[in-house]
Amino acid sequence: MQREALTIAIEALSWMELRRINERLALSRTARQLDIREGSTLRHAYRLIMEATRRRNALDHLAVQALGREEFEALNLGVRSFLRVYTSEVKYGGGPYSEAVEMAENARDILGTRELAPVEEALDILPHLEIQLEGLPDDEATALRTFHPAWYVRYCTELLGREEALRLLQAPDPPTYIRVNTLKGSDGEIVERLRLEGVELEEEPGLEHVLRVTDEPRPMNLLDAHGDGLFTVQDKASALAGLVAAPEAGMTVLDVCAAPGGKTGHLAQLMENKGRILSMDFSERRLDTWRREMTRLGVENAVPVLGDARKPRAFPDVEADLVLVDPPCTGTGTFNRAPSGKWRLTSRSINRMRLIQRRILYNCADHVAEGGSIVYCTCSVTVEENEMVIRDFLQIHGDFKLAEAEPRLGLPGFMGQEDAQRLYPHIHKCNGFYLAKLVRA
Repeated sequence: MQREALTIAIEALSWMELRRINERLALSRTARQLDIREGSTLRHAYRLIMEATRRRNALDHLAVQALGREEFEALNLGVRSFLRVYTSEVKYGGGPYSEAVEMAENARDILGTRELAPVEEALDILPHLEIQLEGLPDDEATALRTFHPAWYVRYCTELLGREEALRLLQAPDPPTYIRVNTLKGSDGEIVERLRLEGVELEEEPGLEHVLRVTDEPRPMNLLDAHGDGLFTVQDKASALAGLVAAPEAGMTVLDVCAAPGGKTGHLAQLMENKGRILSMDFSERRLDTWRREMTRLGVENAVPVLGDARKPRAFPDVEADLVLVDPPCTGTGTFNRAPSGKWRLTSRSINRMRLIQRRILYNCADHVAEGGSIVYCTCSVTVEENEMVIRDFLQIHGDFKLAEAEPRLGLPGFMGQEDAQRLYPHIHKCNGFYLAKLVRA
């Protein structure tokens, strides 16, 4: 298992760097490519991938100390990926040195002795190295201590102040949350079914149908109850968006940027499968995933719409009672769950996303019926993608106003947007998130 897990990790990390894809997609592709299906092996490989990705800046810093920058940058992808996994395990994994020796032996079998030759000396040095922070600027030292890009450390410090920023940057991974699917049964029936499969759950105060997973014998998406559509894995911040939207049975709802379908399923559940949901996404591949998810959950009142929400003519001809829009974002609020995003983004990414979000939200306004509403949300903590987008929208669309986003779970928004909500991993134990409700007069 150790050798197969390491093989997957090396290959997946290499694909992530080459194709700029995320951890889960890289693992899935690599497992199919290598035809490895054993659950324990895949879980072990995923842990290696996640830990090496989470700490990538510190791991590379140590590797450069051991090898030299030019030598490190000259390494081929496979060797560089292995070196990150190895350094992560020997410096942060807490295992005995014998495990590092075994990992090196496995790497020689996987990559070849000749390929690994340039780093053989470094493999002996790395377990004894420490990151040298003396003399570094404070933001760079903090970046290495907290495993974040320096630009993001500076951004969070300016946004929240140094102490609060450190708490955010050092936040532990949020728990796993599920939303029980009452289209397939009652809360009590579904919880009992999950307990029979060994899952331990706790209620999440203030969030109907949302439960926190306290113990899972195997990944939740591999449970029989998941295959039967009795629940969906959904962060509590994402579930809050559906509750703030509060659709009623019989409404016409437009769900924009809808795939893979977590929020569509929630809307249908709240509507008791009555009314109509038009779920719009730009990608046919993503809509295929959406279709499978709707079938699994027993959703009957939603239809897919292929269209790029950045283009006004792509929208269906509809005046909706409710528009839910979750546009593409930088995902800064999900760095715990998807750490590869930290290393793909730059500070310039924020404004590029803001322009896309503004265009999508402005297009949505043309499809809201009088008295209808828009719920806008992102899994980002930046002001530019959230409060600034809403501010700009309200300045242009005088027939809309910001309304109270209820139920209340998060903190008030910035820039005077007290009716909006902000959630943070270190405070609310979920993804970083922003949501606002806009009502048309």
